[in-house]
Amino acid sequence: MKRITLFLAALSLSAAALASAPPFQTLNICRPPACFASPGCCTGEQCDTWCGGKGLGACGGGGTGGCCYCIG
Repeated sequence: MKRITLFLAALSLSAAALASAPPFQTLNICRPPACFASPGCCTGEQCDTWCGGKGLGACGGGGTGGCCYCIG
């Protein structure tokens, strides 16, 4: 019984650590490229100012680094 309790405690700690891990873009996996006509980005929020308003910017590359483009 004691071993099962220890195992479950370790399992719950592991799950909590995975749940609090940083999102994909903050793991230094994203490398924004040098774009020709727009800024490089990892998320759309980085493009909002360039596009002229909140929610108007988007980022290509699927989270691995892309170029800004405007939507709407």
